[in-house]
Amino acid sequence: MLLAEELLLLALDPDSGTPVNSSRSPLGVALSGALVAELGLAELVAEDGRRLAPVGPAPSHPLLADAHTLLGTLRGRRAADQLRRMDRALGGGWSRVVDGLVQDGVLGRRRDRVLFVPVTHHPVLYPKARDEVLARMREAATGDGPLDPRTATVLALAGPSRLLEVVAPARADRGHAKMRIRLAAEQTPVAPIVRKVIQEAQNAAAAAATIAATSAATSS
Repeated sequence: MLLAEELLLLALDPDSGTPVNSSRSPLGVALSGALVAELGLAELVAEDGRRLAPVGPAPSHPLLADAHTLLGTLRGRRAADQLRRMDRALGGGWSRVVDGLVQDGVLGRRRDRVLFVPVTHHPVLYPKARDEVLARMREAATGDGPLDPRTATVLALAGPSRLLEVVAPARADRGHAKMRIRLAAEQTPVAPIVRKVIQEAQNAAAAAATIAATSAATSS
């Protein structure tokens, strides 16, 4: 399962099939970061000044291949700019990741109308897949043991994606979980390029969450 797929499963309410805790906006950037981090773990990304550049052949997975190609074409002075623009360039990172999980039978797709507005829900059809990810991330967030690179990447992106309450449902655990999220990449033996991708994605997702919260407050 892709890192981006694991992150999206954390963000879904398994019954309603909708994002939890207003996580939809920051997730667009965080999912792009997860895709690029996956490329970094495969040594398919390098630094080009303050930007990221694809290296090597494109991977076989179509979504990763698209992300790999886009890194060479997206404008922006910094890696965070590339990650912010990748969501739209991919045709909607959320939609692309959801489509893959629907195709694999992990998620369903149900279209309803709420107050005459069409709404698409993606209930979890294969709970074992989400349960495994959720259990691993909760153990990582509330424990003190070493983290493998893939778990650390998803945990690091869960914080700015507004998923703290998902990985640490008990209020008493959230202070520790915040520390683990902050240190996930730093404490994990990953290549510097992967650490950079995670940090840039964290910053970009946090900015997106702030903008979304400000917009919601203004409109209300």
